[in-house]
Amino acid sequence: MEKVERPSKGWSGCQTNCSRSDRREISALREQLLSSEATVRSLKAAVDQKDQVIQQLQPRADLLQDIARRRPPLAALLAALEEAEGLGPLPAIDRGQLLPDGPGPPLGNSTGEEEGQDDLQPAVFGTTV
Repeated sequence: MEKVERPSKGWSGCQTNCSRSDRREISALREQLLSSEATVRSLKAAVDQKDQVIQQLQPRADLLQDIARRRPPLAALLAALEEAEGLGPLPAIDRGQLLPDGPGPPLGNSTGEEEGQDDLQPAVFGTTV
């Protein structure tokens, strides 16, 4: 905020040529100026305080925006899990003959070392929602 150059209190630009009403008007204008400057300081303090609150809330706002962006894919994933849960568990069958033609190729994440492990549990889908 720019400082307003004010004449010293003893100064009067119209010491001899001003009427009493002119001096009253000048005095009233000085009071208005002081009041306006106090209002400006008060408003500036309020703006600074609100800026601090905004800075404190910004990380939460960023997180909520991130959640909102991820909501559609998450909703689709939950719907797929709910559908899978509705299918129920696999029927109990001989593990050696999962397919009519015999065991299939190893799974993509299989290392091949799991062969001979008959204690595998069937996959069960579930959600916590």
